[in-house]
Amino acid sequence: MGRTTSKPPIDYAHYFLCNRRNLWMAFFLFVIVNPIQARADLSQKQARKVIQTMGGWSLPNDSVRVRSVKASGTEGAEVSAEMELVFRLTLREGHWQLREIRSGQDRWERLDLIAQALQSELPPDRCDGPVRLSSELTTKHARCLVAGLFDIALPSDEVRIKEISPFGLSIGSESAALVVSLVQVDFHLTRDAEGWRVAELKTGARDWVNIAGVPARIDQLKRTAATDELAQIASALDKFRYERGYFVVADKESVLIDHLSPKYLARVIRVDPWHRPYQYEGQQDHYSLRSVGPDGKPNTPDDIVVSGP
Repeated sequence: MGRTTSKPPIDYAHYFLCNRRNLWMAFFLFVIVNPIQARADLSQKQARKVIQTMGGWSLPNDSVRVRSVKASGTEGAEVSAEMELVFRLTLREGHWQLREIRSGQDRWERLDLIAQALQSELPPDRCDGPVRLSSELTTKHARCLVAGLFDIALPSDEVRIKEISPFGLSIGSESAALVVSLVQVDFHLTRDAEGWRVAELKTGARDWVNIAGVPARIDQLKRTAATDELAQIASALDKFRYERGYFVVADKESVLIDHLSPKYLARVIRVDPWHRPYQYEGQQDHYSLRSVGPDGKPNTPDDIVVSGP
């Protein structure tokens, strides 16, 4: 008969204690790790899409390169990204100035209006002194201007210049240039019932900037600017009629401005703050001036209309 080997008795107390520890460890890992996984479910692709469309913007896919996504709080994430931003600069009195930033296809936002909406001011120009009108905008100068806008101390890899358009592009009577830049931007994203959105952003040495409500404030500032410009054109029309005895007869605002500038209207005004042409309908005894407003459609509630007399 074969030998029977007896098994040692089970130490149930030790077994229960070890498994109890394992259960507590599993519970601990579940509580600590699982929320992090739940909060970190924002993918780089999702983060890029949210940043591209923040504030109603519509940036190209390749303009946002997400570098990292990190969980922040129960319903938030911090995203670090390199953004390709396009600026329009003008040369005024020998100084290059950042004027606009591209927010989408054929869409531009005035930097001074963005600053006002953020209840801030554009930083003073601490770059090169006056340049000759015949000189080109250099990469060094453009980099300095963009870095100053975002409060980035140079030298730094947080801002680089990718491309400068050939000198000579003009806006009205001012020389202008387009600058394509690469800027490091950090974002704080939050999630609500409608999905992920950009709540704050940070660049350089600046503190976090809350952008909630900024698009609405920008639109209101644009409405104010459009109203002021239409009032200037209407005033010029009144002067024209006072001398000639009639208003400008035309169905295009461009024709109207040609009649008014420069004698009655010192500044040439072609497009509204949404970069759409103002509309004009004029007969000898009456006229109507219109901005089609944010939606770009005529005869809708957001139109801004001035008529006379």
